[in-house]
Amino acid sequence: MKAKKNVFLMLLLSLVLVLAACGGDKSTNENEEKEKENAGEETTQTGGELVFVTPSDAPTLDPHGKNDTATTNVTTQIFDRLTEYAEDGSVVPSLATEFKNIDDTTWEFKLREGVKFHDGSDFTAEAVKLTIDRIIDPEFASPRAVVLNMIEEVIIVDDYTVQFKTKFPFAPLPAHLAHNAGSIIAPSAIKEEQSGGKKVDENPIGSGPFKLNTWNRGAEILLDKFEDHWNGAATVDTVKVIVVPEQATRVAMLETGEANVMLIGSSDVTRVEAMDQVEIDRVSGTRMDYVSFNLNKAPFDNMKVRQAIAMAINKDDVVQGILDGQGVAAIGPLAPTVVGNFQGLTPLPYDVDGAKKLLAEAGHADGFKTTLFVNEGSKERADIAELVQAQLAPLGIEVSIEIIEWGAFLDKTAAGEHEMFILGWTTVTGDADYGLYALFHSSQFGSPGNRSFYKNERVDELLDTARSEADQEKRNAAYKEISEILVEEVPMVYLQHPDFVHGMSGIEGLFVNFSGTPFFKDVKLKK
Repeated sequence: MKAKKNVFLMLLLSLVLVLAACGGDKSTNENEEKEKENAGEETTQTGGELVFVTPSDAPTLDPHGKNDTATTNVTTQIFDRLTEYAEDGSVVPSLATEFKNIDDTTWEFKLREGVKFHDGSDFTAEAVKLTIDRIIDPEFASPRAVVLNMIEEVIIVDDYTVQFKTKFPFAPLPAHLAHNAGSIIAPSAIKEEQSGGKKVDENPIGSGPFKLNTWNRGAEILLDKFEDHWNGAATVDTVKVIVVPEQATRVAMLETGEANVMLIGSSDVTRVEAMDQVEIDRVSGTRMDYVSFNLNKAPFDNMKVRQAIAMAINKDDVVQGILDGQGVAAIGPLAPTVVGNFQGLTPLPYDVDGAKKLLAEAGHADGFKTTLFVNEGSKERADIAELVQAQLAPLGIEVSIEIIEWGAFLDKTAAGEHEMFILGWTTVTGDADYGLYALFHSSQFGSPGNRSFYKNERVDELLDTARSEADQEKRNAAYKEISEILVEEVPMVYLQHPDFVHGMSGIEGLFVNFSGTPFFKDVKLKK
């Protein structure tokens, strides 16, 4: 077993760049690999098929269609973006070659020439305008619009120059364009959809290193390498994404070599680390896992009920017990690595007696019955649900657990059909705006992120102010007040900030960014 760790200690945003520090350690097996290379022996091969196993199918292959991990993991391979997050966490050009501020509300991007889409057409400024206009169009109603809806207008200067006019000064724009929501779609695909033909979901034409071959919904997705990719063709010929809901089965496939890469559940990390021929890639990222409430339904519209539940859940039991120490307990919604995170928050204490008192004050001294939604395919979330069920029982709260298929889970929680649910949120941009605005602004109810249906006018005001403020210290002050309000009002129980741990069998060259997204372009199969 060889362990590879990329630990991001801090992402620092300074107008354009999101910077992070990273460190690594590798076991002595790497020395053996180096000895082979020094001896002239090739350890990898060109071509072949990379197998990625995942608990859930992508609900869509339209990068504007859903805001979820399964969609991101696949569409990242199909589409390119104007910018990307480098291995050190900085924002670097991709389909753009350079970018700069013209004035407080204007950004100019120079575009890369010679780029081809999968349909053979050229990448130009038209594709950028069509793509961004689509995602920010209120009639299209993309759940990912929040990532880029600060853009007011896209101006084509010439075929290879575009300008973005923003509604207010927005320093993190280059980082937001690196989000999967910034994936550039071929004009032919957008125009066909607009004329009543195939939707982008069925016709995902990008310029990325892989193109869609087949999609057997609910079972597998097959991607072929794009020979004409502007940055060179991928090393493997194909990527097969196989949907395997059972976590134990996925781990077994990794151990036997049937699968090459998978995201490892925290409870299985120790087991996988002990496997021969399996490597570990670990990233301390920007995710927060949580138990959320529907504030439109009683009794969760009562803050004392929410506080009582939060005080009755022992987060150490989650992190150290269920997750085997693979992360840190959360106090508020922002991970320590997120720019704008305030580290001096006072947590609600773990206090079962205090929780009982609050519940009685709320008029529920004898408790109540409720249902907790959990998505299929996550052993950890199912285990957390059982822990929550057990730890709320002394309060007289009887929790029924309902395991739901991923796509249906997203639809039900977006529609407000839930009472409680368990989910996670990754601050993909590394900046507090994305970690807070989508989850807690009242304009973002449902699929954009605010599935708690939380509304607080002061929080809305502060979020809007921080979005339009160029001074990072003033932004930090706003995020501090927001975080303090959110800890007190508990629209969700902030559980933990996990590491992203991927298991790799028979491959090398995998890159996983700080949001946990794997990139397959440079992966090579071992001989």
